[in-house]
Amino acid sequence: MSHTEANIWEARYRAGSASYAAQPSAFVLDWLQRVPHGRALDVACGLGATAIALAQAGFSVDAIDIAPTALERAREQAAIGNQQINWICADIADYRLPDARYELIVNIQFVNRDLVAQFADALAPGGWVLFEQHLRWPQPVAGPSSARFRLRPGELRHLLWPLDIVHYHEGLVAGDLPDAPLALARAAARMPISAP
Repeated sequence: MSHTEANIWEARYRAGSASYAAQPSAFVLDWLQRVPHGRALDVACGLGATAIALAQAGFSVDAIDIAPTALERAREQAAIGNQQINWICADIADYRLPDARYELIVNIQFVNRDLVAQFADALAPGGWVLFEQHLRWPQPVAGPSSARFRLRPGELRHLLWPLDIVHYHEGLVAGDLPDAPLALARAAARMPISAP
C-alpha cells in the first residue's frame, strides 16, 4: 500500500467516516461454528469488529491493519469485553505471514493479491480462509468506485486455487441502503490435510 493510501485510511478513521467497519462480517459470523477453532488472523481488521467476534468465539486472534487510529479504537472496544487480541500495526503490502500458523484467515473487503498468495503457506493443515471482497458489476452498486478495489468475476476462485473451495458465491447482497446493494465475491476454502 502506498504512503498516500495509508494516510487516506488513517484520515478516514480519525474523521469517523469508516463506521461501516464497526460491525463484524455477517459472512464470517455465519461460518464460525463450521470451522475449527485455534489461531485466527484478521487481515485489514479496521475497527476490529470481526477480530473481536473471533475472540468471543474462542479463537486466539492476530489482527493486522495499517491505520493506528483504527487499531487504537479496536483495542478500546476489545478491552470493554476483556478480549485479548494481538493487534499488529503494519503495512500489509510489506508483511510476510508466518508459515503454518493459522487455523483460520479472515479477509473481508480488502484485497492484496500478493498477500492472498501467502494464505496457503500460512494455514495449518486443515485450516480455513473466509474471504469476502467487492466485485466488479455492470450496474451501479455500493462500495468502492474504482475497479482497482474490486475483483473480476471468477478472480477469487483463481486467487484461492491451492485450497479446496467449500463455498463460493458471486452476486448482489443487501447493503446498508436498500437501493444500493453490494456486489460481492465470497468464498470459504480449506487447506487440504496431507495424507500420512
